[in-house]
Amino acid sequence: MLGALSALSACSGDSRLDLSDTATGLNDKEQIYGGSARGLNYSSDAIYGYYVTGPRGMNGGGSNMNPASKDGPSEPGEVCCIGIPQPWQPNTQLRIEWERDHKPFDYKDRSGLAVLTATVTVPQYGPKTYDFWAIFLPGDQVKVMVMDGNANGHNSVRTKPADDDPFVVQGVRDDALTKQALERYR
Repeated sequence: MLGALSALSACSGDSRLDLSDTATGLNDKEQIYGGSARGLNYSSDAIYGYYVTGPRGMNGGGSNMNPASKDGPSEPGEVCCIGIPQPWQPNTQLRIEWERDHKPFDYKDRSGLAVLTATVTVPQYGPKTYDFWAIFLPGDQVKVMVMDGNANGHNSVRTKPADDDPFVVQGVRDDALTKQALERYR
């Protein structure tokens, strides 16, 4: 899963991979910037990691997150790297897969473990980007975004997404992947 991460050369926002249309079929003015993959967990579930795949170099993942506490969301450290294409393009969609556990501290009962998937749309971001974020919400919902410092209403990291946020999507349990995950814990 994390093998795709090694393909990116660096994590800082200053790093660039110059992609030409002859090598990739992309517009020769498009660039892919390296960024860290981060997360916030507002749910009462543990998130054992997530992975996103998508077009234009947007492949990567993030690490474990404890359940949210009364003080706010859980936030793990950052994981390097994920590609952040410039410029942003409308309707860029990613597939996100995450493993969550309703009973994270019960090591004998894994009935709360599930692997969920969703197709998410990346909200608009500006030319100065910082990190990629996956935000996990109660009820197996998720939102992804690229932090760009202008907080245009859809990419504010420190504000919990509103109930009517158009970029929040419902995850769907993947039974085959859940079965594989449960077998790892036996």
